[in-house]
Amino acid sequence: MNRFLPALVFLVVAAIGLGMSLSLYRASEVKRVAKFEAYADEAAARIVGRYKQHLSLLEGTKALFEANAGAINHTAFKTYVGGLDTEGRYDGIQGIGFARLIHTGNEAVIETEIKRNYGKERKVWPEATDQDYRTPIVLLEPNDVRNDVALGYDMYSDPVRRAAMSKAFATDTPMASGPVQLVQEITSIKQTGFLIYVPFKVEDDDNSLPLSGFVYAPFRAGDLYHAISIEEPVLPLQIKAIDVETDIAMFQSDDFDGPGAASRLSATRDIDIGGRKWTLDIQADPGFRADQFDVTPFVVAAVSLLLAVALALSAQSQIKALSAARAMHELTEKSLQERDLMLQEMKHRIKNSIARVLAMARQTARHSDDLKGFMDSYTARLQAMSTAQDVLTRSHWQRADLKELLSKELAQVFGETDKDYDIAGPSVELDEKATQAFSLTFHELATNALKYGGVSEAGASLSVTWAYEDSGKKRKLRLSWREGGTEPITPPTKKGFGTRLIDANIIGELNGMIERHYQEKGLEIEITVPAAEMITKRRWRRRRRSGEEAV
Repeated sequence: MNRFLPALVFLVVAAIGLGMSLSLYRASEVKRVAKFEAYADEAAARIVGRYKQHLSLLEGTKALFEANAGAINHTAFKTYVGGLDTEGRYDGIQGIGFARLIHTGNEAVIETEIKRNYGKERKVWPEATDQDYRTPIVLLEPNDVRNDVALGYDMYSDPVRRAAMSKAFATDTPMASGPVQLVQEITSIKQTGFLIYVPFKVEDDDNSLPLSGFVYAPFRAGDLYHAISIEEPVLPLQIKAIDVETDIAMFQSDDFDGPGAASRLSATRDIDIGGRKWTLDIQADPGFRADQFDVTPFVVAAVSLLLAVALALSAQSQIKALSAARAMHELTEKSLQERDLMLQEMKHRIKNSIARVLAMARQTARHSDDLKGFMDSYTARLQAMSTAQDVLTRSHWQRADLKELLSKELAQVFGETDKDYDIAGPSVELDEKATQAFSLTFHELATNALKYGGVSEAGASLSVTWAYEDSGKKRKLRLSWREGGTEPITPPTKKGFGTRLIDANIIGELNGMIERHYQEKGLEIEITVPAAEMITKRRWRRRRRSGEEAV
């Protein structure tokens, strides 16, 4: 479980952080959409507001006509429109004019009025019409090149214009026409246009409508949109306005259908312009997303991931610290156990050494004729015991031959003579671990044979033989230890320290097996050890030694 804890900490913290980031991102998206919707509302409001501004100009002009009962001369009209500053303050509108309503056939009256106003010979056009009424333009200011072309034009002859004028006259309310091409479009760059008509009625007794007509304003839709688009603050939008009745685009932003248009935020707004319904298709400007980009969710995500990594590393560090503390505790416990085992072994060896010394003293005394002979023999055995101990100590760090190791140990226990025991077997080299294990095992077996088996007694015997069995990976060494005594041997009721030490070395260290068979007056012990446990390290040492020599 501990090894998965850092990953779990990382996943939990990262999930929480990313969840917060996602929530912030969604909130920023909602805010962005809301801001776009507000911009769309603002754009629609600006268009409607600009229409109402222009309509107020027309209503004011109508009031001028009403104040003069429709009899207003060109000079007064020009002064009034010039004071409005339509060219400087009201972009989009092409001017303000007046179209006189007459019965068809009274065109001469209009031509005379145009000549009086502008000093120009201008016919009513187009000449032919199938309508009972005509509405030629008699006043249009400012009188620039574009507007001059429109003087005398009969707007009632055009079905689109006629429909708007008829509805305005019938309802006595301002009306906008459908999309048209203005007669002022005399250049190669043309725009869709529309007109707003405000009816003006002055009827005389004979119903001849001599002074009635329409105060009107022509608009280039593209210029109107441009005027709105540059208002401060500039809206980051792309707009396309469509006249719903005709499904004709009134104006369209340059980048409306540009790259990435399908992925932009979009909205629609319906507005009323002089009784006509326009649908505004609105898209966010390509730069809108970048302008509204909120870095907060990504900062939170990055910080969350860094925090998750830091906490995961901290958890891993804590786990390593706990593991190290646990390993240290286990090592301490093991060291204490090994020290206790060492003390037990030392105590046991001291007891065994004392027993050996006493046994050697008894054996030496039994075979000595006098005190001097006893002292000489006894001193020699003690010296041999010391020498054997030195050999065994050195063999812990070097390879040892099994027969030599066994001989030294038996000589240490029984003295230098081998008359009390027989050993036989092939040459077997042991590595450090096997040397130590067999040394301790032989020491315990020899000591037990001396103490309990009575091998040192007259008539007793000891035989140790060994041989290899099987081959390959199954090859093993089988060693037989046979003791023969003069007194009956009673099997122990429990394992002593020496027996446990033998088992620990043969079974625990060498992965071997040991079997004990108690006879009436003797003991047989069979020890089996895999050959790999004795030669693996020896071969490695040879390779290492060869490498060291090569160096």
